[in-house]
Amino acid sequence: MGTLQEANLAGAPDHKVLDAPYSYNIVELRYIAATAPYGTLDLTLEKDGVRLVLRFIDVHELQTDPGFPYAGMGLEILDISGFGWEHARIRVGGFDGEPGIRFWARDVHRLEG
Repeated sequence: MGTLQEANLAGAPDHKVLDAPYSYNIVELRYIAATAPYGTLDLTLEKDGVRLVLRFIDVHELQTDPGFPYAGMGLEILDISGFGWEHARIRVGGFDGEPGIRFWARDVHRLEG
């Protein structure tokens, strides 16, 4: 098997934790380094004045681009649990080429803002 970065995620479904994540703005990011190489990431999103927090567990290979966060960045959250990887069941990234965020996670929970 190749590396996660080489994985072909075509056909991976959207994760059900949040409908249309691309319609939200990222307003805050908190990363808590737990046990290396994994951490917890709280991503605060806002839409129409309503905030919610997505808590990602066992986050790894976190990358942000200069200029992140960018309003309307095209956030996507994919459910890749069908690939059978132990620590990578979720892929977060963008799809419109604007400054964004990318990472892998084992789990995600929705918290109210």
